[in-house]
Amino acid sequence: MTAAKPPPIPHDSGYKLLFSHPRMVADLLTGFIQPAWQPLVDLGTLEPYKASFVTDGLHQRHDDSIWRVRMRTDGAWLYLYLLIEFQSRDEHFMAIRIWSYRALLSQDILRAQQLVSGDKLPPILPIVLYNGSAPWTGPLDVSDLIQPVHPALAPYTPRLRYFLLQERSVPRDYSVQNPDNLVGHLIAIGQCGSVNEIRACIERLREHTRGPEDEQIQRIFAIWLSRLLRARFRNAAVPEYQNLQEVHTMLAETIDKWVQDAENRGEAKGEVKGEAALLQRLLIRKFGTVSAAAQQKIQAASPAQLEAWSLNILDATTLDEVFTD
Repeated sequence: MTAAKPPPIPHDSGYKLLFSHPRMVADLLTGFIQPAWQPLVDLGTLEPYKASFVTDGLHQRHDDSIWRVRMRTDGAWLYLYLLIEFQSRDEHFMAIRIWSYRALLSQDILRAQQLVSGDKLPPILPIVLYNGSAPWTGPLDVSDLIQPVHPALAPYTPRLRYFLLQERSVPRDYSVQNPDNLVGHLIAIGQCGSVNEIRACIERLREHTRGPEDEQIQRIFAIWLSRLLRARFRNAAVPEYQNLQEVHTMLAETIDKWVQDAENRGEAKGEVKGEAALLQRLLIRKFGTVSAAAQQKIQAASPAQLEAWSLNILDATTLDEVFTD
């Protein structure tokens, strides 16, 4: 029972909720970014940072998750800026956006910490999470977006790089090889192409989130999965589950019906498109041309209307008579 390859998972509050949990941020850092300075940070100090800045047009950044963690060496803060991008293609000028957001975050930190002359701003690591199906091609450094003019101007060219995690580049067996990394399980679910694969991924996730300390992260994953399945199968009746056992049981009991319903909807939609295309061909053959307004009316018509208009063609002498109810 294999479904077509799924589109990228749309961003929703459930996905953002996942990255509001410190274990997800820690697993992202240790499993995927793997910086050389990782031993220098104390992951036990991870905490969210509530920034208050806004972007152009006074829009707050709701897609982002900002965390900070202390360095073991001197206790200074390191800020992790997670920019969650869920779109079908990459953004060429993402580095410019990152540059802008980083400046705004720095201003917010400056005000919040009341920094004065001689103080230094903390380092900020920008991270872009991308789940699009196409490869990311945008430059990772803002300097690559600026036209070089003369070597003497090089010192005035800004340099700012962001870390990019492309989910499509993660090996499909990553969660099997690294079962304790929850971000790996998240990506594995997004890569699933069949119902059986989803069920297997959920079972692996359950095996590694059984402790009492995992109750909250289980609930967050269950909420995200509920919304994912609701979108994947276009079924608004999927409830918001509160634990992975409920999701697993639901998949075992009702998924066959959902898959069949989704297939039926697809077949019905295909039939309607076929009827509409046939009606347009018949109209062109009889009247020569079909106006744009008539084409729009055909595309928006119900199956019953298409059938009635097809019969009207037999006696109609003008295009308007075809569309008489």
